[in-house]
Amino acid sequence: MDLPTNLELTTPRLRLRPLVPSDAAAMWPDMADPEISRWMAWDAHSEPQQTEAFIAHEQARREAGRGVTFAVLEDGSLRGIVSLIGLMRTHRGLTYNRAELAYWLGRAHHRRGLATEAGTAVLRFGFGPLGLHKVHVGHFDINAASQALIERLGFRHVGIQRQEFCKGGVWHDHHLYEMLDEEFAAREQER
Repeated sequence: MDLPTNLELTTPRLRLRPLVPSDAAAMWPDMADPEISRWMAWDAHSEPQQTEAFIAHEQARREAGRGVTFAVLEDGSLRGIVSLIGLMRTHRGLTYNRAELAYWLGRAHHRRGLATEAGTAVLRFGFGPLGLHKVHVGHFDINAASQALIERLGFRHVGIQRQEFCKGGVWHDHHLYEMLDEEFAAREQER
């Protein structure tokens, strides 16, 4: 499954481009921060090689056409990542054209609107050149900041998966959201 050839996105403040191996040194401090990984599916990295392996995995995902993870750059410095992962076009006789939005920013860059700006750019890419019909996203039950971002981006809440997963010995509810291409188009027209 091929992705569009142009994977460079720009916003007024940001440049987004696919992750490359040389991003590992800039990503390592944030991926080693337990506060960043606290509400993520992954644990804080304990050694730089884990960050290098993460980037290699994301490159392989992109090369296989199963998604793309963008480095979020401001003034040339890495601030975090935004991804469209789990890209599914079809399965047997069914057409899906969907992906999951995922993201994180380093703590020094929170509350500046960067995640909203980057997320909007990635949604434009997903519903535009990538040709998605649906994007879904979720958050841990107690991650209010992620909930606020998801709502700012215009996602519709579709339900709660009770005690969906366990992290750190605690079972968490998972809040699910989705957006259709037509919903995104209507939102864009309102801007």
